[in-house]
Amino acid sequence: MLNSQQKRHHVLFMNHTAVMGGAEYCLLDMAVAYRTTSQVLLLSDGPLRERLEALGVKVKVISASPSILGVRTSSGLASIKTIPALWQLAAEVADLAQEFEVIHTNSQKAFVVASLARLRGGPPVLWHLRDIMTARHFSRLNRRIAVWLANHCVAKVLVVSQAAANDFIAVGGREQLVRVVYDGIPTDAFDQVTPEQTHAIRQTLGVGEASLIGVFSRLSFWKGQHVLVEAMKELPKTVHALIVGDALFGEEEYVSQLKVMMADPEIADRVHWLGFRTDVPVLMSTCDIVVHTSTEPEPCARMAIEGQLAQKPVIASATGGMPEIIEDGVTGRLVPPGDAATLAKTIHTVLADPLTAASLAKYGQEHAKARFSLEASISSIDRVIEESLGNIA
Repeated sequence: MLNSQQKRHHVLFMNHTAVMGGAEYCLLDMAVAYRTTSQVLLLSDGPLRERLEALGVKVKVISASPSILGVRTSSGLASIKTIPALWQLAAEVADLAQEFEVIHTNSQKAFVVASLARLRGGPPVLWHLRDIMTARHFSRLNRRIAVWLANHCVAKVLVVSQAAANDFIAVGGREQLVRVVYDGIPTDAFDQVTPEQTHAIRQTLGVGEASLIGVFSRLSFWKGQHVLVEAMKELPKTVHALIVGDALFGEEEYVSQLKVMMADPEIADRVHWLGFRTDVPVLMSTCDIVVHTSTEPEPCARMAIEGQLAQKPVIASATGGMPEIIEDGVTGRLVPPGDAATLAKTIHTVLADPLTAASLAKYGQEHAKARFSLEASISSIDRVIEESLGNIA
């Protein structure tokens, strides 16, 4: 348990979106730890605000213009057009942030606004970088802007894996700024799942004792849910797939394509899409295997760690920071990204060997609890804040 008596710095946590994705769940945990001294600033309203307030976290919403919120990491010159609106928003953030020691930015758009706020007299900025900057969905222009702002406007860049650190440095980021801070995930919700709860889920799905393979993520092409759907065609009819998540950032076209794939008569009765759910610990605990199917590098996939905490064998794409979460054959299995045939073969191998599956689950859980504890993550953030303030003094 976190020490509720620990003295916390005054931090303004900042995020551009209020929808619930992996980064937002991480922000939720951090904000709760700092709730007696700090506040969360959101640039749009939504479920995250409601969740934060229900947990006693102070929240303020400044609605950013659609031109700012609509910019994608893949945008090129369209990003330039938002500069006047960004500069005006930065002034408002700088004024609001005067009572805080640092601004912690949890998303790239928040980081850009906070960096400009720093230029306008705001407090020191920490950028919690949760991306692989060389991924194909980043335009060259946006990458250059982000690296320049980081090098000139932030006190520290917190990265969620060594892979993300190496990547940031490789594209021109200053190595002295970087600190690896692994995300921490509370374990209580996973430890408290009961057999009765998982049995109820199986009854609802109508899968009986069939093997259940789960993927948990927002629906997006690069998140790769289609890879699991394709793999299902090569697995026995006693194997079912569970897809949990929904489109969050305008990826409805991919959702439509995925629905067409899932409707294939060969697998239609074996693929169960539940949409967005809040009972992920129970759903993961109901699965026999949890898979991570991203086709592009991810710095650190929260759902893979959660799968380990649920004490399930995790099969993940061998890219980005995943080798820091999974040692192949020890704490899980790694497969080439986008390779449905190899994923199917690996699923079959794990299901066919219960002893190996149990070993992967056991050592995966031990590894997740040791490396990705919430206590260790918050302590690391405390140290980075202390270091940042010390360097500025």
